[in-house]
Amino acid sequence: MDQLSLQIEKITGLADEKSACSVFTKRITLADNTVGTFVSCVLISVNDGQDIQTLLKDIFEISSKKIEAIEAGLLEAIKSAGDACYDYVQGKEVEISFVHAFFYKEACYLDRRESKVKIFLYEFPKSEEVTFEYGSGLVKPGQIYLIATDSLLSIFDSSVFAKKESIDLEEIIDGLATEISAQKNQGGFGAAFIFVKNKISQEPEEPRPPSTEAEGSVGQTKEPYSRQGFGGQAEETGGPEELTDSEIYEVQPKRSRLGDFLGVLRAGSNIRAIFRSRRNLVIAALVVLLILFISVAFTLKQKSDREKLAQFNEHLTQASSKYDEAKAILELNNSRARGILVEADKEIKLAQALVPSDVKANKLSDDIAQSLKQTEVQSTINFQVLSESSQPISSLSFRGKKLIGISSDKLYEVDPSTKSVNQIDGPGNATGGFIFDDEGFILANDKVFRVNLANGKSEQIIAKQGARDIAVFLGNVYLLLNRQITKFSPIENGYTDGVDYLTEPVDFSDSSRFTIDGSVWVGSSDKIFKFLRGQRQDFEISGLTSSIGEFGTIYTTTDLSRLYVIDKTNSALLVIDKGGLYKKVYQSPEFARASDMVVGDDGTKLYLSTGSKILEANLE
Repeated sequence: MDQLSLQIEKITGLADEKSACSVFTKRITLADNTVGTFVSCVLISVNDGQDIQTLLKDIFEISSKKIEAIEAGLLEAIKSAGDACYDYVQGKEVEISFVHAFFYKEACYLDRRESKVKIFLYEFPKSEEVTFEYGSGLVKPGQIYLIATDSLLSIFDSSVFAKKESIDLEEIIDGLATEISAQKNQGGFGAAFIFVKNKISQEPEEPRPPSTEAEGSVGQTKEPYSRQGFGGQAEETGGPEELTDSEIYEVQPKRSRLGDFLGVLRAGSNIRAIFRSRRNLVIAALVVLLILFISVAFTLKQKSDREKLAQFNEHLTQASSKYDEAKAILELNNSRARGILVEADKEIKLAQALVPSDVKANKLSDDIAQSLKQTEVQSTINFQVLSESSQPISSLSFRGKKLIGISSDKLYEVDPSTKSVNQIDGPGNATGGFIFDDEGFILANDKVFRVNLANGKSEQIIAKQGARDIAVFLGNVYLLLNRQITKFSPIENGYTDGVDYLTEPVDFSDSSRFTIDGSVWVGSSDKIFKFLRGQRQDFEISGLTSSIGEFGTIYTTTDLSRLYVIDKTNSALLVIDKGGLYKKVYQSPEFARASDMVVGDDGTKLYLSTGSKILEANLE
């Protein structure tokens, strides 16, 4: 069978008494006699007196044996190996961070724990940080996987990968070794570079007993470093002596019934007096406590009001100062003035949140909003017809320099430079699609079909009801549903069962669309949602005074610094940076009719699908 060839280069710093990093590699034979390559980068910190190297070797042996004993899928095996490592260090007062990677056939299975060891994928000319905790992705010739600690990344210059022809991993390792040797504390430095080369023929190996040693070194190491209760008896108290019946009779005084009655009355009067006295004491204590409570509450309120007023005045002063600064340069530098006005708008909103009824603050807020409206950059845009098909286009994607338009049962490959069109048959009834790695992933009839763009062959890979949009990132397929995003990871025989990507469901609108650049961005109603590792992030659009209509189609990539989102209600394209700052808006009737869009990696070309047409335009 064919197996991708891997060049693996490793480097670690010299361990110290409290921290060390080791990089392990091992070829593991599975039950069917096929072989995969296991790579592990482990960073560990311990208290005094613990043998770091023994801990590291034990961790690697535990994880590799878990994979060798695989009974389920490889994705679950790599996760089980990570769980076993965590269980091993429990109770040992050890801090651990690691990445386990298992390369098998054309897939890489990853398990990343904590954040001090990271993994990057370099695929000339692009690079991505892999941020999910565990999952898998496709492996292709020419890729470079970098598994490294934060310390090593701080001295590593990734520009060495800028030119595909000149990559020399051994030279890179030599340079890093020089850099690390100059560091005072080297225990946190470590990395593995995995260069994926062309496929080689691999025949099943003869069964062999499991290896007890990892291939390669465990990293540089240092010389081993030297190493009542209380109690008692209670005193006996004298009790009444034992008396005879006659003695009992003699000691009891004789009283008349009237005397008994008067005695009871006197006793009751004394008891009531005691209760009155105690009640008065309790009432007095409660009054004192109430006075103290009111006094403390009043003091705290005065202090809180003073702090609140001080914060209000600070925000108001900042907003007023920035507003005056922006007005002074408005005619000279409209763009700079707008940036300052956005900062002023943030300050005045903070002030209004503290004192909503302040007349001066409200007046300044209106003035800032009016000035922001004056500085809004609105541009018209002129579209030209690039291509026209016989069917409506539902989705657009790039395939290298070419465009792929996806219709109900056709894929149209368009060359923008020559306007030539090549048709590829699709599965039929398509409602959307995405192009990744020379394959089309088509959403149709509550299923996902994978179409080989070279020969037109298609196969069903996923079944999922209710999907509204599809995207593919690092080989993982994502489907947007009405309240969730479902993720499917590639494995050796297809894809895993879908798992919920979002940690908490979100209600998306019917027109919602999404795009992925490492973060997941969803255009929905009048909001843009940002998710990272399934968790919703704080994201608000700032600097836009116009009313937003209905967001839908949204686009960005790792190469673009901005988000492009269509407001169909206002027939506009909004350009927003990834920090949320509104930059400009383009107006055209075509945006109200658009089904999808893509933007070139340099941000100068916009392509839009409307009906059966693909349009192109220049962006300023």
